[in-house]
Amino acid sequence: MSRTEIDNFLSKPLVARVATIRDDGYPHVTPLWYHWDGEHLYLILGHGERPRRHIANLRQNDKVTLVIDRDVRPETKSLFEAQAVSIRGRAKLLTDEKTQVDIVSKLLKRYGFGGAVKAVLEDGKPGKNRVIAKIKPEKIIAWNFEKLDSAYGTKK
Repeated sequence: MSRTEIDNFLSKPLVARVATIRDDGYPHVTPLWYHWDGEHLYLILGHGERPRRHIANLRQNDKVTLVIDRDVRPETKSLFEAQAVSIRGRAKLLTDEKTQVDIVSKLLKRYGFGGAVKAVLEDGKPGKNRVIAKIKPEKIIAWNFEKLDSAYGTKK
């Protein structure tokens, strides 16, 4: 994918599978919503009643890898309906209120839940209880099987 195609793909309301490194060395992987601004990828991590494991992991080791994909091949029986972006980078944890409100608002609006900002920020108790992981990509790998040459089969 070109840079423009990557930006367009990441602007869709998809799910990122986010991997951080646990203190026992095993990866911790969970699906999360994200916000992409064209330069950084942002995740919102709860820090309220049940702080998310990713927060502790990233405080210990800021390395993160994630994949955002769309793969409908099993449903469509077409080999050419899959796209993905994999990002490897380092996360900076942000807790200031302005960033929390800004990123949570943008993210929820994109996923169709713009009215839930207050509930998400409070995360089980009053106040701003989110940690924002700001990820600076060091490496981006992207693919789009829809671009495959028709020699590989019936193109969409």
